[in-house]
Amino acid sequence: MSIVDIAIVGYGTVGATLANFLGQAGVTTVVYERSEELYPLPRACHLDAETMRIFQAAGLANEVSKVVEPSYGMEFVDADGKRIFTYEDFQRAPILGWEEDYVFQQPLLDEVIRKGVERFPSITVHFGSEICDPEEIDAQFVVACDGASSSIRRSCGIDLDDWGYDEEWLVIDLVTDRDLRLPNIIQQVCNPERPTTYVPSAGGHHRWELRVLKGENSEELCQPEKVSELLESWVEIKPGELVRSAVYRFHAVIASQWRHNNVFLAGDAAHQMPPFMGQGLCSGIRDAANLAWKLIAVLSTGAPEDLLETYELERRPHVKRCIELSIEAGKLLTSSTPSFPEADVDDDEQWSRLPPIAEGVLNISKDGFRVGHQARQPTVIFRGQNFKLDDLGGSWWYLLARGQVTESPFPVLNFRDLEDPDGWLDRLLGENWAVMIRPDRYIFGFAPTQKDVPNLILEAQSWVGPNSEFN
Repeated sequence: MSIVDIAIVGYGTVGATLANFLGQAGVTTVVYERSEELYPLPRACHLDAETMRIFQAAGLANEVSKVVEPSYGMEFVDADGKRIFTYEDFQRAPILGWEEDYVFQQPLLDEVIRKGVERFPSITVHFGSEICDPEEIDAQFVVACDGASSSIRRSCGIDLDDWGYDEEWLVIDLVTDRDLRLPNIIQQVCNPERPTTYVPSAGGHHRWELRVLKGENSEELCQPEKVSELLESWVEIKPGELVRSAVYRFHAVIASQWRHNNVFLAGDAAHQMPPFMGQGLCSGIRDAANLAWKLIAVLSTGAPEDLLETYELERRPHVKRCIELSIEAGKLLTSSTPSFPEADVDDDEQWSRLPPIAEGVLNISKDGFRVGHQARQPTVIFRGQNFKLDDLGGSWWYLLARGQVTESPFPVLNFRDLEDPDGWLDRLLGENWAVMIRPDRYIFGFAPTQKDVPNLILEAQSWVGPNSEFN
């Protein structure tokens, strides 16, 4: 008999996010983190609307909102800073309930997420505890969130499939309270002499990523004098403002399998990608949200353990597409003659820039309209107050219906009880009478008519288990 239900190895952003979800459900969890202190330097600096929605589901939205700032998107520019391409040249409506992009300083974000874990007595965290072999752990399931060089992954004998993208880039982080009069949008500078990415981040944090050229010495590039020289066309660096200069190898790899017996991989332990689309950390947070509700269902609602096989089934294709997009963006940045794709048009029916789930925990027996996509999350009015839709539906599965549903183990939101000032509930439902939304906010399925609702509920129950009313 295992002492705990779940062991998480690694307490970075992904591991801490997973711990918050398990804590909400009262799942007995132990976390092992080899470091004694929070990593102090900025690393990832971009989140998207879906990951903000995940933090909302974890009950962290208010605190996370204090340490992130909306971003103004991304553009490709020439060496003189003139725009030559952008993926979208319009302001996308926040149809998932959040702005499309945010920037942040990772130490501040990680502090908020770890503070959230302290709400839950079922979670125990051991700092300064390095676990290299899952056999050392007495838990029903182990989740490796221990980063790119994951000891757990290597102990399980899981290989990394290399996509053949391998480049060295100098990463420079500067924090200042000065107004540097720099662009307020992420810029991919297509400069053949030195391809560069500039990110205006949150709280006075600015990042540059500069490609290391053939024959350059990495150690010399990181010296403050050389950094000042490289950035002289951007900014004059004052003493104390430079917080990091380091050469990193940007590569694209994905684990050959994401599960080995009772061990699961998540985040960088499962996949790594170049940073050009800002989807590395976002992908890891999606891993946590997807795996969390499935572990909870197996442990708490009687779901069959086969449900856990859908974790990799659903997440791998999505991650592969994010890697493809990241490589494509990197090649556009570094090519001497880039061939830019067609930019997105202002299509109000395009609910997400990223692909849907194509197979897994989905009800595709009926009309497949929007099944597998992130559900819209409008702001609605209930009893005179404004709410984001998920906050009314709860953190588990919920059903939105055009009328009363008398028998459902899942929370039901009655369309008639809600004011819909933007008309987004209608667009979410389409021509259907009801929609079932999963805990990770992907659309499970629709009931075209009121008579189809019981079958939709039964299909969801077949995945979640007999104690589906858990919330």
